[in-house]
Amino acid sequence: MSAEELTVLLILKRYGRMGRYSLSSVSGMGEGVIRRVLSELKVQGAVRIMRGGAELTAKGEELLRNMLHGLGIEDIREVNGFFQLFKCECRKCYASLIMRDINEDSVVRLRDIAIKNGSDAILFLKYVCPQNRFLILKLNNYLDELSIDASRELLNLGNISCDKSVMVVCGSRSYQLIRSLINTVISI
Repeated sequence: MSAEELTVLLILKRYGRMGRYSLSSVSGMGEGVIRRVLSELKVQGAVRIMRGGAELTAKGEELLRNMLHGLGIEDIREVNGFFQLFKCECRKCYASLIMRDINEDSVVRLRDIAIKNGSDAILFLKYVCPQNRFLILKLNNYLDELSIDASRELLNLGNISCDKSVMVVCGSRSYQLIRSLINTVISI
């Protein structure tokens, strides 16, 4: 499964039915790429294409879940509380709950991979249960010390348990961020 397919599935899950033009605008991919990806996903039964646009099917949601789990990602969501935290021209941010443990010694290497693959900014965090807070790896600060809104938004992410790792990538285009996220998670 490609980053293009994952991006389209995530966008359709978040926004519902969308046409090719809207998908292209939101994702940052060209309409030709969107047309190809939608036809591939239609063959798999993951999307239903109608006159008003494409929408995710139950099989598509299952495919998305399986893809994420295959990559080692429990959950991924678009988040808004991080724009003030990063000093960049970021228009989108995605937070992902990672199944693997992120070694603090590899944070700089992983950051470089994320930036090389299209992210403008990235944070690696670990959820610390007793304090009910997110520790920013390598900085040894807690996220709520920098942004209470960002911390609250991550707490609503889902099945966060003790010592779970979270990655937040921010940038200008959804496709670049998903590609960056995939390549970074694979490198953990």
